Amino acid sequence: MVNTIEITSSEFRQNQKKFFDLAAKGTSVIIYRGKELFKISHVDTKKVFDDETMKQIEESLKEAARGEVTVCKTYEDSIKHLNSL
Repeated sequence: MVNTIEITSSEFRQNQKKFFDLAAKGTSVIIYRGKELFKISHVDTKKVFDDETMKQIEESLKEAARGEVTVCKTYEDSIKHLNSL
């Protein structure tokens, strides 16, 4: 079960580092601001994208490293390139 703490926005402002550190360790931080609620929780960056998306990103990075990119210097160049796809 995930630990959860509830704090006010004032408490958060005064101790941001503390609450980010708690979130990094798995605690969900709920922040009250008036009638609104916000939640801070840790996101595992390795699980943000599925395997297929990660493969596409990695291939794109390799293509860019090889110089296989299209450079658009103006808005018009960008539109022209997008229309050619």
